[in-house]
Amino acid sequence: MDKALGYLGLAARAGRLAVGAEDCAGRLRANAKGLLVAASDAGHSALDTVRALARDRGRTVFASGYTKRTLADAIGRGDPVAMVMICDEGLAAAFRKAAGDGRGNEEERV
Repeated sequence: MDKALGYLGLAARAGRLAVGAEDCAGRLRANAKGLLVAASDAGHSALDTVRALARDRGRTVFASGYTKRTLADAIGRGDPVAMVMICDEGLAAAFRKAAGDGRGNEEERV
């Protein structure tokens, strides 16, 4: 597992991770700060909903090169995960730095 995925696992264990489109949307509606991480194979309908909420609240979506299965494995989930939201600014910064090393990951201002 790479370092960025390790930060996702740490956020999950610390209870600072929203998992799935509904949970992420709920956190955005509550104006939680954090970084949204979208799987490379996430469905358009879920992404569109969360992107609209993120845009309205000035948040960033991190378009990752990770698949839904990879995200699920990193956080210890059995079912694929289309998106997560790291709800801790320090962990979000560490994830962003570790993932931004040219593996097809990029931040997307929405």
